[in-house]
Amino acid sequence: MGSLGGHLLPGSFFIIFAIWWGFVTAVRFVQSRSNRKRPFKSSVTMPCIFLPCATLRTAPVESYLKAILALIALVIEILTSYSISYLTIDELNRLNNMANMESSGGEHGHKRAVETAQKLYKHYSFALGNFQHVTMYSAFIIGAIVEILVHHKFDLPKRIEYAMGVLAFSVEAFLFAFHLHGKEVVDVYVHLFLVYAIFGCIICAGLECYNPHNVLFVYGRILFTLLQGTWFFQVGFMLYPPTDNPAYHWNLKDHGNIMIVTICYCWHVMLIVIGLIGQLWFVKKVMGGARYSILKCIDDDCLRTERNEMKFLTLDSSDSEDNSFEETVQKHQKTKSSDSKFAITDDNNV
Repeated sequence: MGSLGGHLLPGSFFIIFAIWWGFVTAVRFVQSRSNRKRPFKSSVTMPCIFLPCATLRTAPVESYLKAILALIALVIEILTSYSISYLTIDELNRLNNMANMESSGGEHGHKRAVETAQKLYKHYSFALGNFQHVTMYSAFIIGAIVEILVHHKFDLPKRIEYAMGVLAFSVEAFLFAFHLHGKEVVDVYVHLFLVYAIFGCIICAGLECYNPHNVLFVYGRILFTLLQGTWFFQVGFMLYPPTDNPAYHWNLKDHGNIMIVTICYCWHVMLIVIGLIGQLWFVKKVMGGARYSILKCIDDDCLRTERNEMKFLTLDSSDSEDNSFEETVQKHQKTKSSDSKFAITDDNNV
């Protein structure tokens, strides 16, 4: 992660998933306000509501994506963590001096020392920072696997998927909290602000586990996850600018830049809040029409009811394709009630 790309990669993951969480949460919130019988309830993973069939919409697609993407990032971190080098001249001189000290001064010993000094050895060095990132990705992979097991009804403790999410964020916070040694003052502060965002995710995810019916807890998790992503971008461009122009290079030793970094962090938070409100408005005003009927049924229980009722519904040829699912159900209920009245009349006649 010691590069611009190394910061943009996890930042993109956090931004994409947080935006998707915000969209599905907005849909659920709008549904709960329009239908009191369907109260709002959050979930760790959000259903992919634009997939073509109910089975795919209820499948843990997000969990599979998180596991696959985190695994790819993990492999990249491992492959870029080591480097091969050879012994330098200083190393050869040190080896030659040690050989001279250990030899008895004879010609044979001196010849062996020279031969040893002239030989080059491969040296493998590993970047410990990369292994911190490998550990972080591993925690999210384990959390995604648990989410998949929960979806397939494995006998696991209730809401363990929330606990694994808290654990993954806790591992990330712990690693970045001890990722500050030997850095410049501005570098320390930008990573410290990232730790604050991660702790925000931990707190909100814990509250969401306690009460999944409170939409503010869900939006708190979304806000701080999105803040992590945007701040990864900020840190990447601050520490590793993609240009040699001095105007884009920060003085990491200047304490005055700490005030600028703090202001940037606050603006990240405020702009994210404005964006989430705009996303909620978009879902409510623009996507709340009848043409987006797919948004009316996105959760497991609702989709199961849809599938079960569709098995017993017989659509007449007179029904137009524009009829919604709710209208078809109402027709079926009216037909059923009329049949029951007819049956009662026949019994009376008998």
